[in-house]
Amino acid sequence: MKKFSTKHYFKLIAFLIILSTVPVIITGGLSYWQSSKAIVDYSNDEKKQNIYQIQTNVEQVLRYIDLSTTYFIRSAQTREFINQDMNASSFSDFHKLRKDLIHLQTIETGIEDIVLVSFENRWLINNNGLVNLDGDTYEQINTNYLSIPEKSAWLMEEADQIPIPNATKKSCSHYINLVKKLPILSSKPEGLISVIVPICELNEIMAQSNESESFIILDENNQTIAHSNTEYMGEDGYIPDALFNEIDREELEGQFEYQINGTDFKISYQTSNYNNWTYISLVKLSDLHMRSSSIGWLTLSIVSILLIISLCIAFIGSKVLYRPVKKLKDVIYSTGEKHTTPTETTNEFDLIETHIEKLLNQNHLLEKRVQSQVTQLKQLFMIRLLQGKVTKSELPLKLKSFHFSQSWTWITIFSLKIDEIDQDRFNSNDQDLILFAINNLIEDLIPTNERFTPVVINDTQSTIIITECDNEADYTHTINQKVKLIQTKVKELFHLSVSVGISTRFGDLEDANSGFRESKEALKYRLKMGESSIIFYENLNRRYSSVAPYPSAIKNKIFDAIKLSDKDQALIELTKFFDYLDRHDIHHQQLEIILSRFLYELYELKELLGANVESFQSTDMITYYQSFRSIEAIHDWVSNQIILPLIDNVDARDDSKNKKISDKMIRIIHNNYDKDISLDLIAAELHYNPNYLSSIFQKETGYSFSDYLLRYRLNKAKEWLTTTNMSVKEIAEKLKYNNSQNFIRSFRKMEGITPGKYRTQYKTKEA
Repeated sequence: MKKFSTKHYFKLIAFLIILSTVPVIITGGLSYWQSSKAIVDYSNDEKKQNIYQIQTNVEQVLRYIDLSTTYFIRSAQTREFINQDMNASSFSDFHKLRKDLIHLQTIETGIEDIVLVSFENRWLINNNGLVNLDGDTYEQINTNYLSIPEKSAWLMEEADQIPIPNATKKSCSHYINLVKKLPILSSKPEGLISVIVPICELNEIMAQSNESESFIILDENNQTIAHSNTEYMGEDGYIPDALFNEIDREELEGQFEYQINGTDFKISYQTSNYNNWTYISLVKLSDLHMRSSSIGWLTLSIVSILLIISLCIAFIGSKVLYRPVKKLKDVIYSTGEKHTTPTETTNEFDLIETHIEKLLNQNHLLEKRVQSQVTQLKQLFMIRLLQGKVTKSELPLKLKSFHFSQSWTWITIFSLKIDEIDQDRFNSNDQDLILFAINNLIEDLIPTNERFTPVVINDTQSTIIITECDNEADYTHTINQKVKLIQTKVKELFHLSVSVGISTRFGDLEDANSGFRESKEALKYRLKMGESSIIFYENLNRRYSSVAPYPSAIKNKIFDAIKLSDKDQALIELTKFFDYLDRHDIHHQQLEIILSRFLYELYELKELLGANVESFQSTDMITYYQSFRSIEAIHDWVSNQIILPLIDNVDARDDSKNKKISDKMIRIIHNNYDKDISLDLIAAELHYNPNYLSSIFQKETGYSFSDYLLRYRLNKAKEWLTTTNMSVKEIAEKLKYNNSQNFIRSFRKMEGITPGKYRTQYKTKEA
């Protein structure tokens, strides 16, 4: 069996080697052949494009020169000048004509000189000026140019052979010369124009080409006009004439291979329809094949790597296919588990079976561990349910998976908050721990079939209670019984009082979010009801038909007592203030507004008196009352932490002459704010200098006299806006403003809004 297996193993290896290597070799060969062919085709197309680009660049310059020259000589002015005799009287015409010729010579065209010749009047004009034609010059021009059959032609000439005197700077050895007979439409030439361009300009245009390529321009007589990158052809740059004979003039373009000085070149050419010039590109075949060679080496490298990988895969794959269970055994060992039974004596399938049994046991343990986490999952589900994040379609599956009760008559939500933390037993930071302890206590007190999982959300403990009561009396009795049991046990174990808000009953669990909001809304009323409150949302008066007015009279008496440092009277009036709040049926939102307003005005009084109360240093402390759980606690806080320290601070202030004077000034302002009052009038009444009074008042109060008067009047305006029906105009007149617009501007500058909007916002908050 072992021998057979070995034979089968080698057959498997051979099969996998053939299967993996043959496709790689075939693919690599085809890839190289296709890529080499594509590169050669691309290179051929690229050379054609390069020739076309060179032709376009050169002919663009030549056409521009031709068109500009034609436009110049066909102008009426030029035709008129050509027939004139250029003498001293026509100097201005000569100057203008020379200016036009110079204008044609732009940097882009590379024109070195333009020569205008008149045969009839025997003169010549170019960059060097105006000269008369002598006999020899005339004969040379006539012989070289007038014998040309065409009216316009491009000629190639050596710099020394141009018959026009001083026409070139001899910057190049050869020039191309555009010669046009004048006039163009006449059979008898009266003159000519010659535009002389150095061959160097064409070489510069072609010099922008690739360094691994050489370009040649031939005229129709196979005479070389320009040649770029001569170094590419060899040290001498020699081009045999036989090469030019290989070019088929009847074809506009073509390609062929040719050997020059023992080097094989790829020749591409293209003939121009414009002037029958031929543009030739020469590229070494070795350069063309360089890319193919690099791809060949790359392909060979990749194929070699793939072959090595294929061989490795063949050997490894054969072992895997021959002994698949070995991989399973390796996986078992890779987990770090060691078996006591040696692998030589243990059947591999027995080993796998043993491992699977162990996995099943581990799975069983994992299930037990997950069960221990069900409580947290239930709590997370309840939090999402109370926050309205559970969809209706999720509920049946969740109730079933968590084994919750799915039958009930009514559902109610309890929301519980701690009334007061016992500072002797607990720290204020322990509130979260206490809430979780209460949450666990409720789980023990209420059977699982009568509730869902209790949860803690922020500073509130909430529980969904299940009832199966048929009538409202039984329902109310059951709910009260459960709540009192919870309060009693919390009191016994933690020595804490708690208040409970109870939602209205509902039948669908998807309404839990609404019930949760109702229970929290009910808890807000514990501020008025006191500690250990049990508040049913359905028993609350939420219509708010009666709104208690702000007790301004009581507030004023409290403030007067503070100003007079009368502690007893201040505490008596403060008690009346809170009795007023307790006596009236005030909605909790209005109660918060009244308390916030009272504390804000109390803070303003503190600032006005310049007092320093450590527990009431900033406007942030105004909302500190919200941390208390009863009206009595707020009462004690205001009296002990604010009013009494405020009176003590007022008493402790320096009773100097300056304070008395500033107090008198404040008293005068308070009594005469609705009259035409000024610093000068007060100074006259107190028999002091106005500037002296101003400095004292600024030092004692922190405000200038005008700022203090403005603030006091605007505070009075705010009081009238919220407590009376006086119009804005009436208030402005009563506060001695010239007109209501000045009052509105002052009010908006101080408060940020107009008096009308201030009154509207206050009424909205009251509602």
